Amino acid sequence: MTVVVALREAGLDDCEQVRRLLAQYLFEFDGRTDPYPDFDAYWGAPERLPFLIEADGEAVGLCLIRVRDDGWSIAEFSVVPEHRRTGTGRAAVEAVAGLARAAGARHLEAKVRLDNRVALPFWLAIGFREVTTSGVIVTRRKL
Repeated sequence: MTVVVALREAGLDDCEQVRRLLAQYLFEFDGRTDPYPDFDAYWGAPERLPFLIEADGEAVGLCLIRVRDDGWSIAEFSVVPEHRRTGTGRAAVEAVAGLARAAGARHLEAKVRLDNRVALPFWLAIGFREVTTSGVIVTRRKL
């Protein structure tokens, strides 16, 4: 069975759903329960873009983007555990790349914390390359 994956810009009506998905991800990642800094800015600042990742019409992840210089930086990216390793994340990143390219971005960037090295193979497998490591691994993919 083929899963249809879509990336949808999150509107104000989606704010609480994105907040919930983000809280679940951050708790899973490092037990964090503090509010996400500048979360509300994703619905007001033009350089911040919130997206929901949907599979067959159901929200299964999120992607928070910061538009910087000539590229888009993926601030947060998560797919719920039951949809990992199904191609959902890859399809979502390809959708982000298409939107970024259409907006004139020259690259996508994703940072991987040193204590989250398990995420690095995902980014490398979808065309990102390590560009720097200094407390965090910065990966980038040209568009």
